[in-house]
Amino acid sequence: MKNRTILLTLILACMMLWSCDTKTKNVDNCGNNFIDPGEACDGTNLQEQTCGSLGHYNAPGTLRCMPNCVYDRAECGGRCGDEDVNGSDGEECDGGDLNGQSCQSLGYGGGTLTCGNDCQYDIANCAGHCGDGQIQSDEGEVCDSGNLAGETCQTMAYYGGVLACGADCQQLDLTDCEAVGRCGDGLIQTAYGEQCEGANLNEQTCLTLEYGQASGALSCTAGCVFNEAACVPKSTNADLSTLTVSEGTLSPAFSPSTTSYTVRVPLAVTSLAVTATKTDIYASLVIAPAQPMTLVEGDNPATVTVTAESGVQKVYSVVITREMLDYESPNVGTLKYFPTGTFQRDATVSNLSVVSAFRMGKYEITRAQWVAVTGWADPTYVTCSTGTDDPVQQVSWYDAIAFCNKLSLLEGLTPVYAVNEVNFTTLTYALIPSADNATWNSATANWAANGYRLPTEMEWMWAATGADTAAPGVTNTTGYLKAFAGSTGSNAIDDYAWYATNSESKTHPAGTKLPNELGLYDMSGNVYEWVWDWYGPYPTGTQLDYRGLASGVGRVLRGGGWGHAASYCTVALPYGTSPYNRGLSFGFRVVRP
Repeated sequence: MKNRTILLTLILACMMLWSCDTKTKNVDNCGNNFIDPGEACDGTNLQEQTCGSLGHYNAPGTLRCMPNCVYDRAECGGRCGDEDVNGSDGEECDGGDLNGQSCQSLGYGGGTLTCGNDCQYDIANCAGHCGDGQIQSDEGEVCDSGNLAGETCQTMAYYGGVLACGADCQQLDLTDCEAVGRCGDGLIQTAYGEQCEGANLNEQTCLTLEYGQASGALSCTAGCVFNEAACVPKSTNADLSTLTVSEGTLSPAFSPSTTSYTVRVPLAVTSLAVTATKTDIYASLVIAPAQPMTLVEGDNPATVTVTAESGVQKVYSVVITREMLDYESPNVGTLKYFPTGTFQRDATVSNLSVVSAFRMGKYEITRAQWVAVTGWADPTYVTCSTGTDDPVQQVSWYDAIAFCNKLSLLEGLTPVYAVNEVNFTTLTYALIPSADNATWNSATANWAANGYRLPTEMEWMWAATGADTAAPGVTNTTGYLKAFAGSTGSNAIDDYAWYATNSESKTHPAGTKLPNELGLYDMSGNVYEWVWDWYGPYPTGTQLDYRGLASGVGRVLRGGGWGHAASYCTVALPYGTSPYNRGLSFGFRVVRP
């Protein structure tokens, strides 16, 4: 026990002695390789620390102790916590240094950005981030990652492509859409049905699009297709507005809808010009042959071809017949030419007669002409005549058609009339019936023959009314009212006609009174004139080249005579009697084509 006490005493004494010695050695003694309080290191004593153990990024660097017993970390580089952002070592921030960033600059809508112990941003307190798939519209986001708010390239009016969200979520990325294109991008996307873009019309106009020259300007719609509202279709108008000839008169009168015309000119006319104007200024017009044209005797055709802008053609034909219009017969004198025309034959407006062109003798056939042509005796009752230049009298309808055929044969023309088993070359006056005869009543007419014949009733009226003096193509509506051929309503019948009051009961030389408007003498008075037609009512309405009834009892006489009252001289009054009747005042005049 005593020994143990002594041992403890010795130990305590030693410990007190060691403790006192240590305190004496450590006080303010930096540099003795002993770590004193407050020293991080001393000399080579680094307390077993290294760059790496102290958290530096250059772990292999050499850690040293500076003379003031703090670490020399020059070769250790930076570390997290040194308040210096070492970006090359992956630091985003360091302590209070946020490297100039904030929640907003990192794409968040707001909040407070801090730096974590690992020198990385702590975004726990940031709100609303571009890239989180949520559109923060109050922060200006229009999209976020794949969230495009329902938009596509197509909803943006592009034809295709893939729409994306911009990196800042503030705008849509149209790059892929624009690569495909849309209306309004300045490029004409023909593959997508675009025809134009703004002012770019792809070099097209209304004309290149096959519209007419009257078109306005082509434009482009907001939908990139042509606005053709101002384009006008090509005209189909191939009408003429005028058609004229330098000589003669067109028959019928010109009308744009009428395409066939004739013109008759006398032999003295050797040249003529056809002129025309087109209704549509964009149509083309060709006249053939070249004008003026040299005329040959007979027919001279000319054509006026109008080609509309659309290509539609219309051909107008004009046949100019160069001939002796007034025919001079060596046996019966002048036959006046009458063109085709239309006249009103009675009080009914719709009762119109159209007659084709013909020639009619200026004078009634005289006694002398009868004898010279036929070789037969003069049938005239001489007591009722002043001489052989008077119209022949006592001529039946049978006699008159026989005379016409005799005259045709005399002048080498084709006879018009045919009577069964009658040879007009050898026919004698004695063979002509003086009583009603069925064979002669059945006489036929060859209307295409060029010989002489009696006028039809409508031809006689046409000439007697003076209808040819109406303007070409104009219907004469009042001629049928005339009291006598040549009447104007104020002139005297005695100047134009031999009738009961002034004739002294006899005929007078043909042509001693005044002619009517057309140069025809004795159309009223002197002798009645036979015409072709059977006596009877006329049909109603418009009649073309009406030649009377197919049969009847009496043939028609016209114009009145020396033994009848003035009332029989009227233009409209027909007189019917048996065709064999050789009346004292019955005569005739001839016509031919």
